[in-house]
Amino acid sequence: MAPPQKSTPPHWNRLNRRQRRALRGQLRSADPGLTIVHPNAAGIDIGNESHFAAVPPDRDPQPVQEFGCWTSELHRLADWLQSCRVDTVAVQATGVY
Repeated sequence: MAPPQKSTPPHWNRLNRRQRRALRGQLRSADPGLTIVHPNAAGIDIGNESHFAAVPPDRDPQPVQEFGCWTSELHRLADWLQSCRVDTVAVQATGVY
């Protein structure tokens, strides 16, 4: 007997118009059905001129902030992440760093 297979969502291109609309509605809803894996995570978008960092919205009145690329700004970024109780960071960069 073969083991039961997991049901995986169909590929976007294989969905008909009604199925796509339903999936878009679910993703745009207040609860898209996603599970938070790392609740204390932040995201950083690294750029040549500046870095943008985002923390969970309940951690700071301004949860998205811009930081410069020089050392003092990176220290300020690290201090801000610690004050927001962040212990995991996801980084996005298109260049080589």
